Amino acid sequence: MKKTVSLQNRPGGFIITDKANSLCSFPAKAKILDLGCGNGATVEHLKNNYGFDVFGIDKNPEFVNSQTPIVKASAEELPISSSTFDGVIMECSLSVMDNSEKVLKECHRVLNTKGRLIVSDMYARGEAVQLKGCLGNIATKEELISLIEKNNFTLEYFEDFSHHLQTMWGQMIFEKGAESFYSEMGICAETFKRIKCGYCLIVAAKNELTA
Repeated sequence: MKKTVSLQNRPGGFIITDKANSLCSFPAKAKILDLGCGNGATVEHLKNNYGFDVFGIDKNPEFVNSQTPIVKASAEELPISSSTFDGVIMECSLSVMDNSEKVLKECHRVLNTKGRLIVSDMYARGEAVQLKGCLGNIATKEELISLIEKNNFTLEYFEDFSHHLQTMWGQMIFEKGAESFYSEMGICAETFKRIKCGYCLIVAAKNELTA
């Protein structure tokens, strides 16, 4: 790897990002948009290690440096021309978007005809729930796939990566204690158990709209 970036609060580091890239077979110098990019870790990783033309959008970006191409904007109203990108990636961000359907419609609009949507996020292996704070809307696998397909994408790949989430959260509990962990997550232990939070990777292809 050419450059090290912060992997804080990132299940599996870049393992899932790299798996998604291997599945999509993007062309050389592909144009990739990272929605909800945070500190720009994925932007830098894809740019420096794959040579992609990448930039990020975040409502409240945590700028790494002036060279990281990040734009402050809403994912519900992207300041981007239609059919611009080969790929749109959302890591731990779709679940906390204010209007996920509008975001997916915007993703569809800015992708080109062979574009791919990549979503890595939490999902409920138990009870779905709408939460406030960092967890957001925890949908079931079926609900999450239905939401994506409803907005004119075809599911190409689904893989469970829950072990990476469990490892990350286990380390957080070890370092901070269970009480502090649940407080930070804004959830009680019983609700947490009912959700049975998992983590997954989804790759979907853009469908062309018909008149």
